[in-house]
Amino acid sequence: MRYPVLAVGKAGLGKTVALNWIAAQSGAAYCEVTQHTKAIRPMFLMLHDAYGVQRDSKHTYDLAKDCMNFLGARYGPTRPLLVDEYQNFTPTVLRELLHLQERCGFALLLAGNTHRLAGTRRDTHAMDQIESRIGMRFEIGQPTREDCVRIGAEHNVEGADAYEAIVIYGENTSLRALCHLLQNCAARTSGFGSIRLPRIETTLRGMSCGSDVLRLLHEHRNAAADDLRSPA
Repeated sequence: MRYPVLAVGKAGLGKTVALNWIAAQSGAAYCEVTQHTKAIRPMFLMLHDAYGVQRDSKHTYDLAKDCMNFLGARYGPTRPLLVDEYQNFTPTVLRELLHLQERCGFALLLAGNTHRLAGTRRDTHAMDQIESRIGMRFEIGQPTREDCVRIGAEHNVEGADAYEAIVIYGENTSLRALCHLLQNCAARTSGFGSIRLPRIETTLRGMSCGSDVLRLLHEHRNAAADDLRSPA
């Protein structure tokens, strides 16, 4: 990728899980921007940690020079960089990261919950410069049926009715919420055996949004039953 890629979506859609999976599968470097890493010097330290590079200096200038060396493939091919929660950067710091990418040419994926950066309203000029450096943007949507089924298989869900239930739940919430539901189901079975529909329904009854999901499940069953009774 010659230019950085930006992926945005609301919280809970599975961006962090996806980025960690990509990093594990591809060997890409992963880092998460927090309140402690959103300034320029901590950003350089974060990059050192993401690539496993020893910090030989405490000075910002030297840290930046080190980053130029290992991101510029001086010591070998540079792994792609996956940056999570990018919106916590201020425009000035993100501009510095994009400047590094432009100089060194490494693949960069930025992911976060919003299009707006911290401090954007106060620094529109910096934001214009940032926008001009982004090569591709895409929005992460709600979980699909295939996403929910795959998560269900990983959590040992069993039965067509159980899969239909988790699809309805996942499509109306998020992948994070679905994983929490299935983890709670597994905890109630002490980690042994499969997760079937009765266990899912029992777990939902103890959750704050469970009644709404149970209503959707019942409506879906009634609609399916009506379809079966309808003449061909």
